Amino acid sequence: MKRIFTLLAMALMIVAVSSCKNKNKNTQEGTDYTQATEQELVSEALEADMASLIESAKQIKAVPFLQAKKDGKITLSDKEKMVKPDYLLDVKTASGLVTLSQKYRSVGMLTSDKSIAELYDMPVTDYNEVIFKLLTDINDPALTEFYTLPSMDIESNKEAFKVFVDDEYQAGRINYFWEGVTAGLVEQLFILTRDVDKFMPMFTDELASEITFNFVCVHDGLTKTVNATPEMASLNDILAPLYVINAITAQELRDQLIQVKEDIEKARAALLN
Repeated sequence: MKRIFTLLAMALMIVAVSSCKNKNKNTQEGTDYTQATEQELVSEALEADMASLIESAKQIKAVPFLQAKKDGKITLSDKEKMVKPDYLLDVKTASGLVTLSQKYRSVGMLTSDKSIAELYDMPVTDYNEVIFKLLTDINDPALTEFYTLPSMDIESNKEAFKVFVDDEYQAGRINYFWEGVTAGLVEQLFILTRDVDKFMPMFTDELASEITFNFVCVHDGLTKTVNATPEMASLNDILAPLYVINAITAQELRDQLIQVKEDIEKARAALLN
């Protein structure tokens, strides 16, 4: 099972929130609103919001989560690898998950943790088995296809991600798409805060600004999803304290991660409750 979208910070944005918003107008040409019923107007508004959040989803950038700016890969010494990370999720927690929301979130989080386990030369058989079981339980072909792509394909093939978004929308699961992507983003941010000085060398200013860009897209997408699917409100609330992230340089990102470290911990803990 290959890691999905090795993004960092589970999710990125830049200065312009407008770039995440759909360029389509809220009204369709030729619509006669003088004859429209209230229900029809509400329906059209929801459709416009849905179209806009689809575009927001497609703007998210697959930034490599464990790619250093110099040689393309973070490397650890044998001595560093001897001290295994104790902050990764226990794969056994997946067996107690009941709702689809929890399972989508868990897939996003465990794939990020698997990347760290590989970095430390830890066995990943349990991760592979648990992620496969979750994908089987969820029974979402688009999710399974995307999460089993080789990581290089995910990082280099933007079309694969756009197809993933479209397929989730067509299957009526766009809200679950946001569940998984958002959880993965939070988990990656959480991992970064465990050892900022070790992980920050992977960031250029460009990568830092892309993380900010993803957060703008996530914020925009979740806000619109709340209108179409009100159950998304709780997820949006979980992320609310993290929307202050607006770094456009690596140094700013480092400072902001330290500033919201406790908020990231709380968000992470809330995701699987």
